[in-house]
Amino acid sequence: MAVAFANIFMASVETEIISLSKTKPLEWKRYIDDIFSLWNADKKEIEDFIVLANRHHLTIKFTAEISNKEVNFLDTTVYRGKRFRDQGILDVRTHFKPTETFQYTHFSSCHPVGVKKGLIKGEALRLLRTNSSEKSFYENISNFKTRLRARGYSHNLIEKIISEVKFTERKSALQQTNKVHKKILPFVTRYHPALPNLKNILMSKWHLIQNQPLLKEIFKEPPIVSYKKGKSLKDILVRAKL
Repeated sequence: MAVAFANIFMASVETEIISLSKTKPLEWKRYIDDIFSLWNADKKEIEDFIVLANRHHLTIKFTAEISNKEVNFLDTTVYRGKRFRDQGILDVRTHFKPTETFQYTHFSSCHPVGVKKGLIKGEALRLLRTNSSEKSFYENISNFKTRLRARGYSHNLIEKIISEVKFTERKSALQQTNKVHKKILPFVTRYHPALPNLKNILMSKWHLIQNQPLLKEIFKEPPIVSYKKGKSLKDILVRAKL
């Protein structure tokens, strides 16, 4: 609830600040404590607005990155590219902080294969959403492949999964989808690399459930295998409590 209360409080603060200012932003979008805004004003007027904002509340202070070319917001860089000159549309590309080391989960780590595949697919989709230019998208994808290879992922696995993410499908990737909530029976166990394919074993016996009218009514969806975290060396060697 802390984030929700903070959002409500900041909405009140920023509304008051904007109402008091003579110069107002064309757009003002906030995510938690990061704000993206567009202005039809010179730099001095924007700096005066920041001074006003910092005087409004005793403990709430603002810092600003002002530019007429590009600005970073969350994990994107919003910039004036070719489309801005032709159509007045801003573009975005993926922003990485200078401290980013790209230490993805190593392929040899003790994680289910699905986690490693999900990492590749999830990051590829993030690059798709945060790059409005086809050129910058494929440049980031190429760099991502190189970093994955450095973390032990095979060429074939990388190509197979990333080939599912296409720039032509960016529009649909940006749209929110309504998730259908299903009551699914989870099979929870601790993961170990020596475990057989539990999903295949469960599905091979699933007909026993489906052949029973009562059980078929209770368990309408096939089970999912859910792994819980086992103890690491740290958990074994380090005592959390004195």
